[in-house]
Formats: sequence, C-alpha cells, structure tokens
Amino acid sequence: MDNYKIINGIIVQPHGLLYDHTLVVENNTIVDITQKSDHYGDIKTIDAKGKYVSPGFVELHIHGCSYYGFDMPDRLDMKEVVSFLKKRGINTFVPTFQCNRDVVRDFVSIIHETPELRKSVPGIYIEGPFINEVKKGGISENYILMPDTGLLEDIVEECRGWLKLMTVAPELKGSNTIIDKLKDFGIIPCFGHSSAELGDISITEGEKLNMTHLFNAMSPVTHKKSGLAMLPFLNRDVFFELNGDGIHVSNEAVLMCYKNLNKEKLILVSDAVISSGLEYGEYESYGRAVVSNEKGVRYKEDNVLMGSNLLMNNILKRFISLTGAPLYEAVRFASLNPSELLGISSRKGSLEQGKEADIILLDKEYNVVANLF
Repeated sequence: MDNYKIINGIIVQPHGLLYDHTLVVENNTIVDITQKSDHYGDIKTIDAKGKYVSPGFVELHIHGCSYYGFDMPDRLDMKEVVSFLKKRGINTFVPTFQCNRDVVRDFVSIIHETPELRKSVPGIYIEGPFINEVKKGGISENYILMPDTGLLEDIVEECRGWLKLMTVAPELKGSNTIIDKLKDFGIIPCFGHSSAELGDISITEGEKLNMTHLFNAMSPVTHKKSGLAMLPFLNRDVFFELNGDGIHVSNEAVLMCYKNLNKEKLILVSDAVISSGLEYGEYESYGRAVVSNEKGVRYKEDNVLMGSNLLMNNILKRFISLTGAPLYEAVRFASLNPSELLGISSRKGSLEQGKEADIILLDKEYNVVANLF
C-alpha cells in the first residue's frame, strides 16, 4: 500500500502528540500532515479510530529473536525474523554479534545477497573484539583480543560496508588508535565491556560516540572512582543505550537516567537474544545452552546473564509504566534517537513530511495493532 491517508488518529511526534490531523502518504513517503484532509479525497483512507499513529521502533542492539540467533547463519531465516519483528512494531534493527568472524562473514553474505532486507537492516553491530576480559559479561573469551589496527582493518573489509557500531574498552593499550580508525571508517565507537575510569578517555568535541548498554559490563558509578558509567552524567553529548527489561538494570537506575540524563541521547535497547518474544524455555546460543525465564536469558552452565527475552514493544510499555514518561518521549527513545545515532534520521525515526512512511498503530495500552511499513 503506497498511497493512503490516516484519519482520526493521535499522531506521535518527537515533542508531543498531534490531534485532529490527517497524515498523508504518497509513494511510501509522508507528504503532508494536515487538518485539511478534503484535499486528498480520492486517496485510500485508513480510520485509526482514536489509536496512536507512531513511527516504527528501532532495535539498535539485538542478537536474535524468536527461534533465531544471528550467531547461527546456517539456521537463520531472515525473512521470518523481519516478519516476527514487524508484528511487534520493530521495522528497523541492527543485528549484533560477538566478534566471531566466521559468523559475521556469513551473516554479511546473507544481507548482501538479499536486497529486500536492506529496508529493515541499516548495518551491524559488533561487541568487541577489543574489550576488557574482566568485564566480558556474556561475551566468550574466544572473541576478545587486544587492540590491533591490522586486525580491525581485516574485520572492516570482511563486513563490506555493513559495520556501523563497534564496542571498544577505552582503557586498553592501543584503544585510542582503534577509536580513531573506526571514526575514519565511518563506524561509531561504542564504549563498553570496560573497566575504564574517566581519566582513560579522551573525547573530541562534536564526535559521535555511544555507550554499549549503560551500567552493564562496565566500571560503575561510585563516590570513590570515576567509573565509565559516569560518562553520560558528565558529558551530555554522548549517546547511551539503556536496557529497560527490568533484569539488566534496576528500576531505580532506569528512573535515575530518565530524570537526569540528556533525553536526546537516551536510546532504549533490549539486548534481545534467541527466545525473545517466545515462551520461557531452553534454547541454544553460540553453541551453548541458554535458559529463558523471568530472570532473563542466561547460560545454563553458569547462570551468567547473556541477553533479554523482551523486545522493544514490551520494553517501551514497561518504561512508560516505570517512569511515567509520556508516550511521545518513550517513542523517541525507541525510534528517533537511535536513528540519529545511526545517521538515518533524515528518512526514519519520526513522522514528518518528507520521511519514509514507517508507521505503526498503537492502542491505548501501547500494544502494536497494525504495521503499515
């Protein structure tokens, strides 16, 4: 459906809700948001019946969903993944990996050979390999290495232009060179899996930086040492991922971030893995048994938390309930802010004239009831 207008909806925009307006789409592009809908009388009409008209969600940090882990390309049905996520309002996602180069190469081949996936996948995200083993979290030690610019160049070449974000521990010897190289390649450095103190970090004004799942697998906020988790509290230009599943980060820490940090840089993430969106049970990831239950998704052998079983549609609902944030703010954290980090906000992330018709409908409980993308 390329041409239509949506009437009787509440349009969710980055800074508020818009009532009594009609949103008009032509050739899959938003061409007008108007109170004069009679100008488009000959176009197909969708009656939203009082529902929220929202931009689709962006999953910036996701390792898998349903029965699929992105670490298993040989068993991966990406068309089914796209369909599964779209039913939950997630129209854009960034497949995220440990630095298993064989897996990454195979996944890049899938994307390269399936052009229709590019509508949903703007790039990939690698956690590592230049991270601190002390803060490895769910990352296998097999995929952790010391900074090496030659190795980085090989990884970038193997990714064939698809690598958009990479996690680096800034305290490691040689990490500054890695970070500079990433910026030269147009790849966003993400600080994480790190024991850094703020004195280990040098940031040039205006550069785009991200923090991999704030608080998790990094030196903490304390009154004794300047842990890495303090960075977005002191530097309001840094983007940061915040996991709202209630397992990775305490409710109090989520609330502290919402009330005190830069809302234009806050990105809600799920860190979802295989089993997300499904019933609790036992699954497999990176060749290891994992268990999904009310405590998240954990490796069976040692109970280490390795990901979430919630996806962005539920993360958003939970965040609103916890913080009292208005819908338009929560949607911004799940759509426009990650789009701005990825450099795609000129066409996605908000419902504005000239942007793609990346549109979903939400009911009054914020459930996804339709996807028009």
